[in-house]
Amino acid sequence: MKKKLALVLAALMMASSLTACLGNTKQETTAAAETQAETKAESETKEEAKAESEEASAETTYKFNVDNVEEHTFSLSTTASAGSALADVTHNFADTVNKLSNGKITVDVYEGSALGSEAQNLEALTAGTLDMAVIAVEFYVNSIPQVGALILPYMYEDYDQVQKVLEGEAGAYASQQFLDVAKVRNLGYYVMAFRNMYTTKPIHSVDDLAGLKIRVPESSLYVDTFKMMGAAPTPLAMGEVYTAIDTGVVSGLENTPDTCLNNSFYEVAKYFNMTNHLNAPTTFSMSDKVFSALNEDEQNLLLEAGLQASRYGLESTKTSDAKYRETLKEKGMEFIETDVESMRNKIDYTVYPFMQSEEAKTLYDLVQKTK
Repeated sequence: MKKKLALVLAALMMASSLTACLGNTKQETTAAAETQAETKAESETKEEAKAESEEASAETTYKFNVDNVEEHTFSLSTTASAGSALADVTHNFADTVNKLSNGKITVDVYEGSALGSEAQNLEALTAGTLDMAVIAVEFYVNSIPQVGALILPYMYEDYDQVQKVLEGEAGAYASQQFLDVAKVRNLGYYVMAFRNMYTTKPIHSVDDLAGLKIRVPESSLYVDTFKMMGAAPTPLAMGEVYTAIDTGVVSGLENTPDTCLNNSFYEVAKYFNMTNHLNAPTTFSMSDKVFSALNEDEQNLLLEAGLQASRYGLESTKTSDAKYRETLKEKGMEFIETDVESMRNKIDYTVYPFMQSEEAKTLYDLVQKTK
């Protein structure tokens, strides 16, 4: 009896032990299944994120992985006044950099020549003491004369044509000249409005320019152009122009309509002479010393932002040019239908000293080929 009871107790103990083992096995299996599910979910999330990243990257021209982008803050100088078309596009570039980098890269914009003139900014970019600046192509002409072949007067018919040239071989060739000579990296071009003349007397034809003192940028290209047309070109810093016109030091200036509006030049120069004599794009320039210190993903992100800002700028210029002209009419400016052909006939591309160089001839041929 004792032996039988012992056998029964042993069987019960074995069954209990087996049940416990089965319970542990079930718990371990459940835990393993949960771990596998979590791992699968994490993997799927990563795959989805990767797919989204690749999808976003597929929409860009320059490929970059934002995970490899570090935090940076860059300073960007511009002579543009607050509220101007150029200031708007400059801020668009800064915002695009911040957006593409998921907030990792900040570009602080300093308007109104707060960090110096374009000529001073270009020197600082070359030296690596300034991160970025908006530098018009005409300012590069002073140190890299051959790039003047990109912006010769009466070279372009409309804005789309200018953009096509800048995004093509000619624009790339000019950018390489900036890099080789000035050690500056061009992140993108911005097609600005065609330039006109704003004066204290009407300009009906090129004859009315004879001996006229007119403010031009500090660029040899502009000085030579207005000398060809018989004027007396007078380089002045933008901050001096209003007073110079008001006191009769000069009889006007040439520039874009939004520059005329945002600097209130209409108050001292009554006549808007529709000359459309030149289209001079500007650039989002960056010190190559600063650019080269970045990794490839960061560099491509900045180049992508430059391209997107360039295309934004093109559309902005096309829509805002007419608006600025209309506003200037409302401000009391008198619009003059200038005889453009009389001015065009005075321009001889072969007279420009820089057009004697092989680099300028190459660039000129690339422009004509792309147009």
